[in-house]
Amino acid sequence: MEEYECLEQENTMLRREIGKLTEELKHLTEALKEHEKMCPLLLCPMNFVPVPPRPDPVAGCLPR
Repeated sequence: MEEYECLEQENTMLRREIGKLTEELKHLTEALKEHEKMCPLLLCPMNFVPVPPRPDPVAGCLPR
């Protein structure tokens, strides 16, 4: 029974941490979207060479 209670407490703490990290991910994703709108590196295609697609949009181009 004691082990069960410890596992329940750990589960609760981990679920809270997941919630916090999910909120942080949302915040950072929005910040990245806002940054991409004005990023000089992304706005000037003449300075970049396309590379194979990657999950990260910023990693999709490399300087010449």
